[in-house]
Amino acid sequence: MDKKQLRKAMIQKRLALDVESYQHYCLQIQKQLESLKAFQEAQSVAFYMSYRHEVDTRALMAKYFGKKEIFVPKCVGDDLVFYKIDSFDDVAKGYFGVDEPITDITRNINAIDFVVVPLLMFDDQRNRVGYGRGFYDRALKNYPHTTCGIAFSFQHVENTEPHRFDIPLDMIITDEKIY
Repeated sequence: MDKKQLRKAMIQKRLALDVESYQHYCLQIQKQLESLKAFQEAQSVAFYMSYRHEVDTRALMAKYFGKKEIFVPKCVGDDLVFYKIDSFDDVAKGYFGVDEPITDITRNINAIDFVVVPLLMFDDQRNRVGYGRGFYDRALKNYPHTTCGIAFSFQHVENTEPHRFDIPLDMIITDEKIY
C-alpha cells in the first residue's frame, strides 16, 4: 500500500473504535501526557482540535483553560498560525470541517512551551505520518521546545519511510507506552 492508502486505512481503523475503547485509550494517553515534567512545567501549550476519532484533546484543553495558555492552529495558506483560546467559544468550524480559532491573539510557535501534534501513523524513531500537507513539518522545522505526538497503539508501524522534510517528534504517547 502507498501512503495515501495507508492513511485511509488508518483513519478507518480509528473510526472503527467503539466508544468505550476510544474513551479508555484517550484517558490512558491523557494521564501519561499530564505526568510529563515538560508538560507540567509548560506555561503555554499548543493542542490540535481533535477530529474524526483522533486522540481527544478537548478534555485536556478544558482541564487547563485558565491554568495554562492554550493555543490551537489554523491553516493560513501553507502555514499553521497558532491562536490563543480561553474556551471552546473561541473556535468554529473551519478548514476540512475542523474547529479553528476565531480569536485574533496569535503567537509564534517557537514561543509556545509544548506542542501536542496529531498523527496518523508513527514508527520507533518517532517519525510521523500526518495528513500529507506538511503543515506541522514546516511549523516545527526550527522549534526549540518539546513536541509530543499522541496516538493509539495500533497507529504504530514498522517504518513511516520519512522524507527529508519530515520532522521527528521528541516523544509519542500511546495508550500502552511512551516512545
